[in-house]
Amino acid sequence: MREVADVLGLEQSTVNRQVNAALGAGLLERSRRGGGPSYQFHRTEAGREAFERDASISLGAYETALGEMGDDDAEAFLSLTARFLRAFTLAVDDAAR
Repeated sequence: MREVADVLGLEQSTVNRQVNAALGAGLLERSRRGGGPSYQFHRTEAGREAFERDASISLGAYETALGEMGDDDAEAFLSLTARFLRAFTLAVDDAAR
């Protein structure tokens, strides 16, 4: 979990809390790596189903919202979003160096 916290730039206590909540909800399970002290985490079938359900809801909402905007505005929005994400990624990479 320390690796996850480092990669995401989060406090380890935040990652621990979220992972423990997912374990408690039956969305994840854990096992020891080769009998060592580290845990390896795997999603459960319930975790997979919850992810797919939530992703479907989110993607459906995006599709509905873009449809409401009309083709021209949706295309402009997506183009600007792509430009923003490229610039944002470069800025984050520069800040990390």
